[in-house]
Amino acid sequence: MSNRYRPNEPTCPVPLELLALLLRSSEERVVETVRELPPLQRAALAAYCVARTHMRRIALVIAAECSEHALWEAAGKVGLALFEQCRDQASFDREPGLPSKRKVSLAKVA
Repeated sequence: MSNRYRPNEPTCPVPLELLALLLRSSEERVVETVRELPPLQRAALAAYCVARTHMRRIALVIAAECSEHALWEAAGKVGLALFEQCRDQASFDREPGLPSKRKVSLAKVA
């Protein structure tokens, strides 16, 4: 079979069973599990997860266990952005695509 029928989807850097386990685990369990992975594989997993909206939170947890160099090596500029986001998570807590709530004023303009 030729590569022509392969999807454009990048392959997951860990076995799918491990990814499924991580998705069902608490943040503490995720940290324990990913610490056992080699640094570059851990960074590649963080980059893989951040590219999927439903895995964004776990990506930040995994990235927090990675060095800046490993994230750069695994994902380039995306890795550096991920490194900054996981260090300053409060400013990135709002889910992407959700509108920010604006204050409503009931005052009338005359």
